[in-house]
Amino acid sequence: MSVRSFALLIGFVALSTTALAQPKLVLQITVDQLRGDMLSRYQENFVKAPEQTGFNQFLNQGTAYLNAHYRHNTTLTAVGHATLATGALPSQHGIAANNWADGKTGERVYCVADESTHLLGAEGYSSSPANLMASTFSDELYLASQGKAKIFSVSIKDRGAVLTGGQHGKSFWYDKSSGNMISSSFYFEQLPDYAQRFNQSGLKNRFLDEPWALSLPEKQYTNSRANRAFQIPPKGFNQGFPHQLPDKADKLYYSMLTYTPYGNELTADFARMLVNEHQLGQGEFTDYLAISFSVPDYVGHMFGPNSLEAEDNLIRLDRTLAELFSFLDDKVGLENVLIALSADHGVDAIPEYKKSLGFRAFRGDMSSQIKQLNAALSEYFKVDAQLIKAVQLPSVYLDYQQLEEQRIDVNAAQRKLADLAADVPGVGRTFTRDELMSKDLSFDPVAAKVQNAFVPQRSGDVVIVQQSSAMSGNYAAATHGSPYRYDTHVPLHFAGWQVPVRTVTRQVSPEDLAITLSALLGISQPDKATGKVLQEVFER
Repeated sequence: MSVRSFALLIGFVALSTTALAQPKLVLQITVDQLRGDMLSRYQENFVKAPEQTGFNQFLNQGTAYLNAHYRHNTTLTAVGHATLATGALPSQHGIAANNWADGKTGERVYCVADESTHLLGAEGYSSSPANLMASTFSDELYLASQGKAKIFSVSIKDRGAVLTGGQHGKSFWYDKSSGNMISSSFYFEQLPDYAQRFNQSGLKNRFLDEPWALSLPEKQYTNSRANRAFQIPPKGFNQGFPHQLPDKADKLYYSMLTYTPYGNELTADFARMLVNEHQLGQGEFTDYLAISFSVPDYVGHMFGPNSLEAEDNLIRLDRTLAELFSFLDDKVGLENVLIALSADHGVDAIPEYKKSLGFRAFRGDMSSQIKQLNAALSEYFKVDAQLIKAVQLPSVYLDYQQLEEQRIDVNAAQRKLADLAADVPGVGRTFTRDELMSKDLSFDPVAAKVQNAFVPQRSGDVVIVQQSSAMSGNYAAATHGSPYRYDTHVPLHFAGWQVPVRTVTRQVSPEDLAITLSALLGISQPDKATGKVLQEVFER
C-alpha cells in the first residue's frame, strides 16, 4: 500500500469514527414569539466576540434555515411546542390549540391540564403531557437509551416545558404568584431538594426595585417609539422606559418579572442548575435539555413586536444565551453539544400601528359576536333553543343534543353557522367540520393549514380564520394565531456538535427539527412525525 493510500485510509477511518460519535447533550431552545426575520433584523446589536456568542452562534457558526414555516393555522404556543417536539402536524399530535372545548360539556379544556395530578411547589391541580397524542424526540431518546438518557425541560410557561419534555422527561415551570420554579406530581412525588434550594436561594428576588432600562443608546435600535401610543402595558408598567420593578417581593413583582428580560435570566439560571445537579452531558448516553424562553411572547403581546421593549428584550436574551453557551463550553464543551433553535410561532404588529403606516388592519370583538349568532341560527331553523354550545376560537361548537331534539341535520347546521360567521367583522374564511374531514383541501394554502390543524376529537364544528392583520379582542396589543406568513415564519437553526456552517433558503418546516435530531443521533423517529430530514446538517 502506498503512503498516499495509507494516509487516505487513516483519514477515512478518522472521519468515520467522528461521524459515528454522539453528542453528549442535545440542547433545544425555543424562543416564544420569535418571528423568522427578527434575528437578522437585530443582529447588529448581538454579542460579536467569537469566543462568546449568543444568537450569532446560529447565524454565523451553524446551519441556518431562513425560510422555515409552520404548515398549520393555529400558530399558538402549545401547538408550536408540540410540533417542534413531535415533528408532527397538529392533526397528528392532537394539540389543537392552547384551549379547546369539551364536546360533551362545552367546558374549556387547557392543553396541558391534568386533574389527576397536583402541583409541586404551589397549590392546585397540575399539568402533564396527557393530551399529547404522539411521541416526542425526547421520548424516542429515552427509549433508545433504555431509560438512561437524562431528559429535562424548563420554561416560564407550563405548556412550554411539558410538551417538549414529553412523557419521559422531567419538566419545571414558573409560578407567577410566588416566583418559584415548580413541577407536577406527574414527574415527582415531591419537588426535588435542588428545586427547593433554588427557590430559597434569593435569585428570584435579586431584581427587586430594579429598573428595566434600555441597554444601549436609543439611536442604536432598529425599532423606535412609534408604536408606543398603541401599546397595552401590563399591570405595573408605564408606557416608555424605564420600567420600574417593585421593591416588595409580592405577586405583582413576580408577575412583572415575566414581562422583563429578567424572566429569561431566571429561566437560564434554573437550566444551569439542572446541568450541574444532574451532570447533564457527562454520562455514557446523550442527554437532553429543552429551554423555552417565554418572555418575548409576553413582551410582544403587550408592547408589540415593533417596540423598543421587544428589541431590547432580544438583545438581552442574546447576552443570556452567550453566558449559557459559555457555561456549557466549560462544563461539557460546545463541540459536544448539539444545539437546535426555533420558535413556536411568529407575530403580527399591533393593528392600530399598522393602520398608522397605511396598512389595512382590524380589531374587533369577534368571539362575542360569534356567540351572538345563536339567535340568528335559532331563527333560521325556527326553534327556541341555543344551538351553539361553546366558542373557543378558532373553533365554534354546536350543541348536538339540541340538534337531535330539534331534529336539525348536523351538516346543515354547520353550513348555516359557517355562512353566518363569515359575515362577522374580522372573519376571513370559515370551514365546516364536514368539509375538513371529507375533502382534500391541499390545493388551497390557507385551507390546507386549517386541515393540518384539525383534530376531530377536539376541534369545533366550524373553524374560523381571521382576516390578515385582524385581532379578535383587546386582550393584548398584538397577537398571533393565523395561517399568514408573519405568524408561520420562524427561525430554524442548528449549531455546535459537527454542524456545518451554511445558510439555506429553501422552504422547510419546524416539523423537520425532531426528525433531523433523530437522524443525527441514529435513533427512531417520533411515531407520528410528518417532517423531513434536513440533509444540509449532515453535509460536512
